[in-house]
Amino acid sequence: MATIGGSKKSAIGLFVDGLEIKFAKLSRKGKTIKIDELKSATLVTKLEERQLKDLSEGFDTSTDTFTLPPSGERTEEGEDNNAILLSLLANYKPSTYYLGYAISEPSVYYHVVESDFGLKGMKLKERIIEELKKVRSVQPNPDAVDVIYSVDRNLVCAVREDGISLYRTIEEIKSFLHNRIPKIPLIETSDIALMNLARGNYGFAPDEITVIIYIGVEFTRLIFMKGAEFYHFAPVLGEGYDSFNIQNTVYSRLLLEQDNLGIPRIDRILLAGESTRIAFDEFLRNQLPEVDIQYLRTPYLDTSDLPAATQEQIPEYAVAIATAWKMLDETNPAFYPLNLLPDFIREGQRAFKLGWHGYLLLALIFLSTFYFTYRISNLNAQLIGKKEVLERKKEQVEENRRIQQKIDDINNQIGRYKVALSVYDSLVPGYDRWSRMLEKIANGVENINSLWLTDLKMSREGEVILEGFSIYRSRVPKIANLYENTVLRKVLQREIREKTVYNFELKIPKEKDVPYSEIFFETPPPGAEEQTQQEQPQ
Repeated sequence: MATIGGSKKSAIGLFVDGLEIKFAKLSRKGKTIKIDELKSATLVTKLEERQLKDLSEGFDTSTDTFTLPPSGERTEEGEDNNAILLSLLANYKPSTYYLGYAISEPSVYYHVVESDFGLKGMKLKERIIEELKKVRSVQPNPDAVDVIYSVDRNLVCAVREDGISLYRTIEEIKSFLHNRIPKIPLIETSDIALMNLARGNYGFAPDEITVIIYIGVEFTRLIFMKGAEFYHFAPVLGEGYDSFNIQNTVYSRLLLEQDNLGIPRIDRILLAGESTRIAFDEFLRNQLPEVDIQYLRTPYLDTSDLPAATQEQIPEYAVAIATAWKMLDETNPAFYPLNLLPDFIREGQRAFKLGWHGYLLLALIFLSTFYFTYRISNLNAQLIGKKEVLERKKEQVEENRRIQQKIDDINNQIGRYKVALSVYDSLVPGYDRWSRMLEKIANGVENINSLWLTDLKMSREGEVILEGFSIYRSRVPKIANLYENTVLRKVLQREIREKTVYNFELKIPKEKDVPYSEIFFETPPPGAEEQTQQEQPQ
């Protein structure tokens, strides 16, 4: 069955039995299915008769070929039927609900095939149509065929021969329904609908035999089930509830079918249709006291909004209720997935029609739109990021220009100072002796490390006396090697805060007598000097 889809919360089921049209409106709230309204109406003429009369008038040869059909009884009857159907649907907006209906024989017939030939879908339907050619003169369309399986795994084929009259009537009142008809996703058979309603509301033992007896206005049907599966359709009785001696007729047919099928006993009988009008349950209890006989009810549906009198009439609306319920709960495993909706109705309800090329093109358009949208957004994000980086770079360039300007100013000032120093040096030779000496000593102390200076003074002879302390004895010669011809005058061992240090005194000759000593010091690894110090004699 094609999926119904959509998200509507209400559904209306219709079933026409002779002149009687049954109406059931159901709604869904969460997981609860509720029966909102049940009502019926009487048509002026049968829909099938009206269709046949239209055809006969179309082939009438007693009048001129170009004469329009007279607008007599047919138009009036059509308008009456239209008005009756409109009175059932006018109170609801077509966009708010699904509409489905059930058909019965002779609009549909059944054909049993022993195997599905290992086929499914359209291939199975094509094979069934080939089988039907052998027994039927009219070949059905694939959309008029659907199947279910019986308890013996035989293939039960439902074939729609007509069943479009009600749809045509709905089309005629389209202008009175906001110029649109409601979505019609389902055309069911009344027999399958009755089994669906029973399977959805009752539990069945695997070998239990159940008979659903539907007594309608114009026909009666007996449906046999074994467990929860279909077992057998009895031939349709062309008599309704008001036929003479209908109770005995149905009872006799029940016994006949039981005998033909070789069923030892019947466990349960479910009554539907107009059975309540003739109290058929009491009649059967008198005849079959050992059988569980009851009317077909809906315990799994919420009926709280219905008046008590209407709740008692639920069996009369069993087919319409089952049809509406299936549209709201199509995934229910209790429902047979059978649907005889013609393709022209299904296609006509689509917003637009496309072949596989169109769907492929739509998919490509969607994918390309998604791709280019993603690429554009991605490139825009990259562009925004690049612009932000560019702005930061511009700010950095501007800042670098300001720094470069300051550096240039400082370099110019340094150049002026150098010129001034060179002039000053030519006037006062040796003016920077102490600066150079302090710089050299500072660099040397920084490179040697682990010592500090305590005194720096000049003797009368112009020599420099340098005093200080060293943590390691080996560092004293290194500080002495800063200048050539430096004299180490003394090295004394002392204790400062329980730490042995070495007090030294150096004499550095005059600068003009002592050239600069190019010495690079390599600091030993940590711990090496302490080890050397321990090895030296104290």
